[in-house]
Amino acid sequence: MVVIGVCGITGLQGGSVAQQFLKNNHKVIGITRNKDSLKATKLLEEGVELRCGNYDNVESLKEIFNGCDVVFVMTNFWEHMDSKKEFNQAKNIIDSALASNINHIVWSTLEDTRDYSDEIAYLGDYKVPHFDEKGMVSKYLDTLSINVTHLYTSFYYENFLGLMKLKKDDDGIRRLCLPMRDSVLPIVSVEDIGKMAYNVVEQNVYGKVGVAGDHLRCNEIASILSESINEPVIYVPVPADMYREFGFPGCKDLGNMFEFKDVHNKDFCELRNMDSVKSRIVPINFKAWCLENKDSLV
Repeated sequence: MVVIGVCGITGLQGGSVAQQFLKNNHKVIGITRNKDSLKATKLLEEGVELRCGNYDNVESLKEIFNGCDVVFVMTNFWEHMDSKKEFNQAKNIIDSALASNINHIVWSTLEDTRDYSDEIAYLGDYKVPHFDEKGMVSKYLDTLSINVTHLYTSFYYENFLGLMKLKKDDDGIRRLCLPMRDSVLPIVSVEDIGKMAYNVVEQNVYGKVGVAGDHLRCNEIASILSESINEPVIYVPVPADMYREFGFPGCKDLGNMFEFKDVHNKDFCELRNMDSVKSRIVPINFKAWCLENKDSLV
């Protein structure tokens, strides 16, 4: 039996990882700030052991991973939108895990886009703030004497249920507006992130591992959404400069992110190569996911 400590236990990624380990009869220790929340209570009922910790407070993390064999580490940039804070939170978690002599860290990460040559404009110290400090954490992990899996995630299918849920325009058409031209976008169900985390722990896979459920062009995504909800959905490729001025919180960050995925499409897709993914898990394709969730997409 593996004992895994899971950060972000009440969120999408952490919750998915927890479910995979629970259903395979392993012990899950979940880290949360609030053991009395509805999500935390449900996890307790499912057999998760909960421990309280604050990623900004090193003392609260002392010995929190005692007894764990492996720790799934993730941080949520969008909770505070502060890249340097995200790095410090991740470092606090990792240092605590090291002090508890764990064997393996699975780090949910993304590229440091500053390592790539292009003309994407910097936003302060970063090209893509919610990517770049995750990349810095990966570099920090590589200086340590511990087994590490850098789990490179993709755009969530679940974004179409929340952040990017498509609304009808005045003409009754839903439009997917992204600065991706005709490039391929790797996308993934959060469930598959949990499945991949389970696979790399079970198989002792270290180094870089990407996860995606599908590689689709945006017009293909729009077509699948349209077919699933039986309403018109069209893809509108917009310039990255226009997307960065849409005015919603994080639009500049996301505009740069999509531009990065477009400009460096080959490298971005190759790290999330579907042949590699399918050698480890059976991924959920986007069409099947849409049909299962069609009532929630509108």
